[in-house]
Amino acid sequence: MTQNELINENIITLLDDNDNPIDFEIIEMLEIEGKRYAFLLPLNDEEEVTEEDEAVIFRIDTGDDGEEIFAYIEDDEEWEMVVDAYNDMLFEEE
Repeated sequence: MTQNELINENIITLLDDNDNPIDFEIIEMLEIEGKRYAFLLPLNDEEEVTEEDEAVIFRIDTGDDGEEIFAYIEDDEEWEMVVDAYNDMLFEEE
């Protein structure tokens, strides 16, 4: 997913690999080791999150034009670091 359009404070539209728009609710943003990450939940047709929905995590990179790009996390160690940091944050909130 490469292009994003902010709809409102917590809803973002990303384009999939076939340029189909998908709406997501931003549930959390974290900065870890100088990089920013977004935790997103896909919205159904009614733009509501259901219990069956699973969050997706993207790293927020900056493109050549200065625009934010939501990038897949392909490195397993980076993925585990981000998930662990998120879980630690949730544990601290309880």
